[in-house]
Amino acid sequence: MRLYSASAQTARQPRLSATDWISAGLEALLERGIDAVQVTVLAQRLNVTRGSFYWHFDSREALLTAMIAEWRARNTGVMVEAVAETETLEDGILALFSVWVDHRRFDARLDQAIRDWARHDDSLRSQVKAEDNARVAVISEFFQRHGYEQPEAFIRARVIYFTQISYYALNIEADEAMADRLGYLEAYFRSFTGRDMAPAVARAYREANLGDRHDD
Repeated sequence: MRLYSASAQTARQPRLSATDWISAGLEALLERGIDAVQVTVLAQRLNVTRGSFYWHFDSREALLTAMIAEWRARNTGVMVEAVAETETLEDGILALFSVWVDHRRFDARLDQAIRDWARHDDSLRSQVKAEDNARVAVISEFFQRHGYEQPEAFIRARVIYFTQISYYALNIEADEAMADRLGYLEAYFRSFTGRDMAPAVARAYREANLGDRHDD
Protein backbone atom coordinates (compact mmCIF):
# COMPACT_ATOMS: atom_id res chain seq x y z
CA MET A 1 0.00 0.00 0.00
CA ARG A 2 1.43 3.42 -0.98
CA LEU A 3 1.19 5.96 1.81
CA TYR A 4 2.43 8.87 -0.26
CA SER A 5 1.68 9.92 -3.79
CA ALA A 6 4.47 10.60 -6.27
CA SER A 7 3.69 14.31 -6.08
CA ALA A 8 3.95 14.26 -2.29
CA GLN A 9 7.29 12.51 -2.45
CA THR A 10 8.55 15.05 -4.98
CA ALA A 11 7.39 17.88 -2.76
CA ARG A 12 9.68 16.60 -0.01
CA GLN A 13 12.71 16.96 -2.28
CA PRO A 14 14.87 20.08 -1.99
CA ARG A 15 13.65 22.70 -4.44
CA LEU A 16 16.48 22.73 -6.90
CA SER A 17 16.67 24.91 -9.96
CA ALA A 18 18.21 24.13 -13.33
CA THR A 19 21.10 26.33 -12.22
CA ASP A 20 21.76 24.01 -9.27
CA TRP A 21 22.07 21.05 -11.62
CA ILE A 22 24.31 22.97 -14.01
CA SER A 23 26.54 24.03 -11.12
CA ALA A 24 26.75 20.45 -9.86
CA GLY A 25 27.61 19.26 -13.35
CA LEU A 26 30.36 21.84 -13.73
CA GLU A 27 31.79 20.95 -10.32
CA ALA A 28 31.90 17.27 -11.27
CA LEU A 29 33.54 18.17 -14.59
CA LEU A 30 36.22 20.18 -12.81
CA GLU A 31 36.89 17.49 -10.23
CA ARG A 32 36.84 14.29 -12.29
CA GLY A 33 36.14 15.05 -15.93
CA ILE A 34 33.15 14.59 -18.17
CA ASP A 35 32.63 10.89 -17.33
CA ALA A 36 31.69 11.98 -13.80
CA VAL A 37 28.77 14.04 -15.08
CA GLN A 38 26.06 11.39 -14.70
CA VAL A 39 22.49 11.99 -13.55
CA THR A 40 22.63 9.41 -10.77
CA VAL A 41 25.96 10.69 -9.47
CA LEU A 42 24.76 14.28 -9.49
CA ALA A 43 21.50 13.33 -7.75
CA GLN A 44 23.51 11.67 -4.99
CA ARG A 45 25.72 14.72 -4.76
CA LEU A 46 22.67 16.97 -4.38
CA ASN A 47 20.86 14.50 -2.11
CA VAL A 48 17.79 14.24 -4.32
CA THR A 49 16.20 11.61 -6.55
CA ARG A 50 16.76 11.37 -10.28
CA GLY A 51 13.20 12.62 -10.71
CA SER A 52 14.28 16.07 -9.58
CA PHE A 53 16.65 16.23 -12.55
CA TYR A 54 13.90 15.54 -15.05
CA TRP A 55 11.86 18.51 -13.88
CA HIS A 56 14.48 20.65 -15.63
CA PHE A 57 16.18 18.53 -18.29
CA ASP A 58 14.94 15.93 -20.74
CA SER A 59 18.25 14.09 -20.76
CA ARG A 60 21.89 14.13 -19.74
CA GLU A 61 22.68 15.58 -23.16
CA ALA A 62 20.43 18.56 -22.39
CA LEU A 63 22.41 19.18 -19.20
CA LEU A 64 25.70 18.97 -21.08
CA THR A 65 24.40 21.53 -23.58
CA ALA A 66 23.46 23.84 -20.71
CA MET A 67 26.90 23.42 -19.14
CA ILE A 68 28.58 24.42 -22.40
CA ALA A 69 26.31 27.45 -22.65
CA GLU A 70 27.25 28.45 -19.10
CA TRP A 71 30.97 28.17 -19.93
CA ARG A 72 30.45 30.31 -23.02
CA ALA A 73 28.50 32.96 -21.10
CA ARG A 74 31.05 33.15 -18.30
CA ASN A 75 34.33 33.09 -20.13
CA THR A 76 33.59 34.71 -23.47
CA GLY A 77 31.03 37.13 -22.06
CA VAL A 78 33.43 38.60 -19.52
CA MET A 79 36.08 39.03 -22.21
CA VAL A 80 33.66 40.91 -24.47
CA GLU A 81 32.72 43.17 -21.57
CA ALA A 82 36.36 43.85 -20.74
CA VAL A 83 37.20 45.50 -24.06
CA ALA A 84 33.81 46.99 -24.90
CA GLU A 85 33.89 50.74 -25.45
CA THR A 86 37.31 51.19 -23.83
CA GLU A 87 38.54 54.73 -24.27
CA THR A 88 42.23 53.96 -24.70
CA LEU A 89 44.44 51.10 -25.82
CA GLU A 90 45.85 50.87 -22.33
CA ASP A 91 42.38 50.66 -20.78
CA GLY A 92 41.47 47.67 -22.96
CA ILE A 93 44.69 45.72 -22.56
CA LEU A 94 44.72 46.25 -18.81
CA ALA A 95 41.05 45.25 -18.63
CA LEU A 96 41.92 41.96 -20.36
CA PHE A 97 44.83 41.43 -17.99
CA SER A 98 42.54 42.03 -15.02
CA VAL A 99 39.96 39.55 -16.27
CA TRP A 100 42.54 36.86 -16.89
CA VAL A 101 44.13 37.06 -13.45
CA ASP A 102 40.80 37.20 -11.60
CA HIS A 103 39.39 33.68 -11.65
CA ARG A 104 36.14 34.87 -10.15
CA ARG A 105 35.54 36.51 -13.52
CA PHE A 106 37.34 34.30 -16.05
CA ASP A 107 37.26 30.69 -14.85
CA ALA A 108 40.55 29.32 -16.11
CA ARG A 109 39.96 25.87 -14.59
CA LEU A 110 36.62 25.60 -16.37
CA ASP A 111 38.17 26.68 -19.66
CA GLN A 112 40.78 23.94 -19.38
CA ALA A 113 38.20 21.33 -18.31
CA ILE A 114 36.09 22.13 -21.36
CA ARG A 115 39.15 21.78 -23.59
CA ASP A 116 40.01 18.42 -22.01
CA TRP A 117 36.44 17.26 -22.64
CA ALA A 118 36.62 18.49 -26.25
CA ARG A 119 39.59 16.23 -26.97
CA HIS A 120 37.15 13.31 -26.89
CA ASP A 121 34.10 15.03 -28.40
CA ASP A 122 34.19 16.17 -32.02
CA SER A 123 31.11 18.34 -31.69
CA LEU A 124 32.46 20.15 -28.65
CA ARG A 125 35.84 20.52 -30.31
CA SER A 126 34.15 22.47 -33.08
CA GLN A 127 32.37 24.64 -30.52
CA VAL A 128 35.59 25.37 -28.67
CA LYS A 129 37.27 26.34 -31.93
CA ALA A 130 34.35 28.64 -32.75
CA GLU A 131 34.56 30.18 -29.29
CA ASP A 132 38.30 30.77 -29.64
CA ASN A 133 37.66 32.43 -32.98
CA ALA A 134 34.95 34.62 -31.44
CA ARG A 135 37.24 35.72 -28.63
CA VAL A 136 40.05 36.54 -31.04
CA ALA A 137 37.58 38.48 -33.19
CA VAL A 138 36.51 40.58 -30.21
CA ILE A 139 40.12 41.45 -29.39
CA SER A 140 40.89 42.09 -33.05
CA GLU A 141 38.00 44.53 -33.27
CA PHE A 142 39.31 46.25 -30.16
CA PHE A 143 42.73 46.70 -31.79
CA GLN A 144 41.06 48.08 -34.90
CA ARG A 145 39.17 50.65 -32.83
CA HIS A 146 42.50 51.86 -31.55
CA GLY A 147 44.16 52.39 -34.90
CA TYR A 148 45.55 49.02 -36.00
CA GLU A 149 44.96 47.93 -39.58
CA GLN A 150 44.23 44.38 -40.70
CA PRO A 151 45.83 41.88 -40.68
CA GLU A 152 47.95 43.34 -37.86
CA ALA A 153 44.95 43.71 -35.54
CA PHE A 154 44.02 40.06 -36.06
CA ILE A 155 47.57 38.78 -35.56
CA ARG A 156 48.06 40.83 -32.39
CA ALA A 157 44.74 39.53 -31.11
CA ARG A 158 45.82 35.95 -31.73
CA VAL A 159 49.18 36.53 -30.06
CA ILE A 160 47.73 38.01 -26.87
CA TYR A 161 44.88 35.50 -26.62
CA PHE A 162 46.76 32.29 -27.36
CA THR A 163 49.64 33.39 -25.13
CA GLN A 164 47.20 33.57 -22.23
CA ILE A 165 45.52 30.26 -23.04
CA SER A 166 48.94 28.60 -23.18
CA TYR A 167 49.79 30.22 -19.85
CA TYR A 168 46.82 28.43 -18.30
CA ALA A 169 47.51 25.13 -20.06
CA LEU A 170 51.11 25.08 -18.82
CA ASN A 171 50.00 26.08 -15.31
CA ILE A 172 52.64 28.80 -15.15
CA GLU A 173 50.55 30.68 -12.59
CA ALA A 174 51.41 28.08 -9.97
CA ASP A 175 55.07 29.12 -10.03
CA GLU A 176 54.78 32.86 -10.68
CA ALA A 177 53.81 35.36 -8.00
CA MET A 178 51.58 38.30 -8.86
CA ALA A 179 54.37 40.75 -8.01
CA ASP A 180 56.60 39.04 -10.57
CA ARG A 181 53.91 39.16 -13.25
CA LEU A 182 53.29 42.84 -12.63
CA GLY A 183 57.00 43.45 -12.90
CA TYR A 184 56.74 42.44 -16.56
CA LEU A 185 53.76 44.72 -17.21
CA GLU A 186 55.40 47.26 -19.51
CA ALA A 187 57.29 44.57 -21.42
CA TYR A 188 54.11 42.56 -21.97
CA PHE A 189 52.26 45.64 -23.13
CA ARG A 190 55.01 46.55 -25.59
CA SER A 191 55.19 42.99 -26.88
CA PHE A 192 51.43 42.75 -27.45
CA THR A 193 50.85 46.25 -28.83
CA GLY A 194 54.15 47.50 -30.24
CA ARG A 195 53.70 50.65 -28.15
CA ASP A 196 54.92 51.90 -24.79
CA MET A 197 52.63 52.19 -21.81
CA ALA A 198 52.45 55.54 -20.06
CA PRO A 199 54.51 55.24 -16.86
CA ALA A 200 51.74 56.75 -14.74
CA VAL A 201 49.22 54.21 -16.03
CA ALA A 202 51.58 51.30 -15.36
CA ARG A 203 52.34 52.58 -11.87
CA ALA A 204 48.67 53.04 -10.98
CA TYR A 205 47.74 49.57 -12.27
CA ARG A 206 50.61 47.91 -10.42
CA GLU A 207 49.83 49.66 -7.16
CA ALA A 208 46.12 48.85 -7.39
CA ASN A 209 46.70 45.17 -8.03
CA LEU A 210 49.45 44.67 -5.48
CA GLY A 211 47.33 46.44 -2.92
CA ASP A 212 44.11 44.54 -3.56
CA ARG A 213 45.25 41.00 -4.34
CA HIS A 214 46.92 38.23 -2.40
CA ASP A 215 48.45 35.21 -4.11
CA ASP A 216 46.68 31.94 -3.35
